[in-house]
Amino acid sequence: MRAKDEDASGRTAEGHIRVMASGAQPLVAVIGRLTVNTCPRLRSVVFGLISKSAGVLNLDLSGVTHIDTTGAAALLEILNYAHEHSVRLRLVGVTGQPRRLAEIAELEQIFGALGSEVEFR
Repeated sequence: MRAKDEDASGRTAEGHIRVMASGAQPLVAVIGRLTVNTCPRLRSVVFGLISKSAGVLNLDLSGVTHIDTTGAAALLEILNYAHEHSVRLRLVGVTGQPRRLAEIAELEQIFGALGSEVEFR
């Protein structure tokens, strides 16, 4: 099944953000690095979707190869924004270096406390 790409998709030198329509639960796939260079675009795309969304927003990080501290902070900022708008945020496909960072920072506990979740692979 091929998902429909929307205009919110964007590329940077370090990564790619792709928004896919999947019914009531949109999916944002992040590919590459989640760093100071890619976070502004991710925040812009995700904040726009959260503002229009009701329910759940999925962030697929299975294609993310590296997250720096700015990337981790952006995920927490997105989580807070989603919580303020009563949207549950799901991080899915967290593997490799992003998984190690998420485990060290105990992101699954932080997300869980706000009614969201982190799914490791």
